[in-house]
Amino acid sequence: MPVRKIQAGYCNLTARVPSTKLNRMADAESSLERDFIFLLEHNDKVLHFEEQPLTIHFGKQYYTPDVLVEFTDKSKTLYEVKYRDELSKNWAKLKPKYKAAINYCRDNNIRFKLITDKEIRTPLLKNLEFLSHFSRTVSPVESAIGKVLLDTLIDLGSSSPRELLAACFCCRMKRAEAAPILWRLISNGSVHTNLEHPLSMHSSLTISNDIWETV
Repeated sequence: MPVRKIQAGYCNLTARVPSTKLNRMADAESSLERDFIFLLEHNDKVLHFEEQPLTIHFGKQYYTPDVLVEFTDKSKTLYEVKYRDELSKNWAKLKPKYKAAINYCRDNNIRFKLITDKEIRTPLLKNLEFLSHFSRTVSPVESAIGKVLLDTLIDLGSSSPRELLAACFCCRMKRAEAAPILWRLISNGSVHTNLEHPLSMHSSLTISNDIWETV
């Protein structure tokens, strides 16, 4: 459990993020930290993480980093989440803390990493936030529509969402019903697209390798 309880402050946002990896709500003390935890939740290489995981003492001072992450390869990284502007403005004050963290991590076979809004607030985050809205079944014929989408994409080899929906259904209302199901197929990994780029109706779609192995 966290070694430091996050307190709501006048200048900072606090949030609780549902976590399947922790089987509880994860605590964040800024919107940036909330976004980082959201990315961890959706990263298949992340086995487990702990917010406010430990306190590092150096001289008469102490420092509690934001998140400790354990990956599926058993490696661990201790993260400090900061806005780039804040790092630049307060670097002289923050540097001794981070130096102490680097020393601690070196002695404990852990990697220390600063991560900023530049690395967190990317198209990947926006795409995952968008796809998270399609986590539930919306149609009583979802299975049938999903099969049509997958079978057609297999026949086409690759397509865009717009082209795939048009190839499957000539009726505009049917395409509208099928669109959320297509987003869910992307979200669950049945359909592959590069989520590092902005997701749109013109994105390139292919069948995922896992699906190919079953056909």
